[in-house]
Amino acid sequence: MTSFYDVAMENRDIVVRLRGDAFDRAAVIKFLDYLELESIRQRSQMTQAQADALAEEVKQAGWQNLKESFLKT
Repeated sequence: MTSFYDVAMENRDIVVRLRGDAFDRAAVIKFLDYLELESIRQRSQMTQAQADALAEEVKQAGWQNLKESFLKT
């Protein structure tokens, strides 16, 4: 592999090979997580308003859990 990466199709899979000394593993994982979320977003039938409402609901539930955990100690 002469470049920093190589992309190939194997059956129905996209195979990406990266030079190990060229990329930080944590950054690659973060990028792959982003790609996964973007794929989910593209397939979603959810409107932006519904997504915003869900995000707010998750945020509130998270804060409630943190509050309860904090008050127990």
